[in-house]
Amino acid sequence: MANKQDIITAIKNLDLFLKIPELKGAKPRLNSNGIPFAFVGGFNMVFQLIHNAKKWAFRVWHVPMGENKNRYVAISKYLTNSNLPYFADFIYDENSLLINGELTDTIRMEWLDGVLLKDYIEKHLNDKAKLESLANDFLEMTKTLREAKISHGDLQEGNILVDDSGKIRLVDYDSICIPEIEGQKELVTGLKGYQHPSRFKNSKASLKADYFSELIIYISILGIAEKPDLWNKYQIKDTQYLLFTEVDFENFESCEINKDLKGLSPLIDRLLFVLEQYLSNNDFRELNSFSTYLLPPKIISFKSDKEVVMIGGEIELFWEIENALKIKITPEIGEVPFEGKRVFKPDTKKYTIIAEGYSESASKTIEIKLFPTPIIESLFVSAPIIREVTNLQIQIPKFPEIDISINNIQNGIQLSEQKFRSNIPVFNHNSFEQIKLIKNETNTTLNNVIPKLFSRILNINKWLLRKEKNKIK
Repeated sequence: MANKQDIITAIKNLDLFLKIPELKGAKPRLNSNGIPFAFVGGFNMVFQLIHNAKKWAFRVWHVPMGENKNRYVAISKYLTNSNLPYFADFIYDENSLLINGELTDTIRMEWLDGVLLKDYIEKHLNDKAKLESLANDFLEMTKTLREAKISHGDLQEGNILVDDSGKIRLVDYDSICIPEIEGQKELVTGLKGYQHPSRFKNSKASLKADYFSELIIYISILGIAEKPDLWNKYQIKDTQYLLFTEVDFENFESCEINKDLKGLSPLIDRLLFVLEQYLSNNDFRELNSFSTYLLPPKIISFKSDKEVVMIGGEIELFWEIENALKIKITPEIGEVPFEGKRVFKPDTKKYTIIAEGYSESASKTIEIKLFPTPIIESLFVSAPIIREVTNLQIQIPKFPEIDISINNIQNGIQLSEQKFRSNIPVFNHNSFEQIKLIKNETNTTLNNVIPKLFSRILNINKWLLRKEKNKIK
C-alpha cells in the first residue's frame, strides 16, 4: 500500500500519473511552499483539483480499503441515479492513479462552495425570517432524503454547507446508508451531540440513522431564531455542538437547554415532546421521523371485542394511531401508547379515543350495550299428582345475556314415586343468589332435577344471546 509521501508525489505529477480521462489536464491546489494542499485523515487524504474552472475533492486512501470498495461503488451509483440537489457529484474511479508503480482506486467529488451551517446561522443571527427559511429548507431536505431511501448518517454542522442563496448541500459521504448497505457495519457513527445514545451501541448501518440528528438540528435552528441570546449563552461558536450535548440526553427533562426552549413557540414545544419520546426509546432503529408527528393524527382503528356485556363483565379495547403526539381514552383509562389493547370492566356505555397532533386532533367513539343482571323473583309449579312420568315446562324470560339469578323456586309438586324424567330448561347455577324450596308441600324435593334444570337453561340463554346479537347487527 502506498504511503502518504508516495501519494503526494503522484498528485504533484498528475500529468503522468492520473488515469481519469475526464480530469485530463487537472492541476492540484498548492500551498505557498509548492506542496499539494491536503486534508489528511486516518484512512485517506483529500486534495483539491482544478479542472476547467471546476473544483474537485480528490480522495486517495493511504490504508487498504478492503471490503469498503464495494460500499463506495454502491454509494456512487446510487447517488448518481438519485440525482438529488443536496449531494455533490460523487464518482468512484477504479485504477485511476498510479502510485509508486501501482494503480489504485480514488474517489472524486465536486468541491462545494458555501459556509458551514453554524457560520451561516451566526451571520443571520438576528434575522428570524432567514433562519426560519433555513429550518424549512432543512425540513424539506430530510423529507426528500427519506423518500429516496438515503441516510447521510453523520448530520452535524460540520457536514452541512449553505451558500449565499440559502441552498443546502451535504458533504462527507463515508457514513451514507442506502438499501444495499443497510445492516452492514457502520464506518462512522457521528458526533454524540447529534446522535441517539443507542447509535453507539449498535454498529449496523440504518436508513433511520438521521432521524435523531434531523430533530436536533431542526429544533436548534428554530430555537436560535426565536431566542438569539442562546448563541452566546451556550457559546455555540466555540464548540462542535449547536444547542444540545450528549450530557443533555442523559436527563433531558431537567436539563437547562430544555427549560430554555420550552414556551418559545407551540412548534418547539411539540418538537421537545417528540425528543422526549425519542430518548425514552432504547433503539434508534425503532424511531419514526419527527415530521410524521407534525401531520394530522390518524385513527387507524378503535374497537371492542364485544358489543353487548353484562354489568361486571369484561371487554377488551384495541387501537392503532398514527401521527399523534399524545393519545388518551376517556373515561376511566387515560393516556395510552400509539398502539395497544386494554382489558377492563366498563362502567359506562361510551368510550372515546382522542389523538392529539401538532395543530389538530382526532377522536372516535364506540358504544357498548350494558345490561344489568336479571333476577327471576320466583318460579312456581302447580302440584299435580304423578304416578309414573311427567314433563314439567317453565317459561323463561328472554334476557340478552346468560347470567341469570333466581331468588326462589317454589315447589308444589307432589310426587308419589321417585321415577320421573324432566323436560325442564335450567339456569346457570353459578349466578344463583338463592334457591328456596317450600317445605311441607311435597313428599319429595327437586334435588335430582336441579342439575338438569341448570344445564338446560344455560343452553337456552346462549341461544337467546346469539339471537339478541343478530338483532343488533
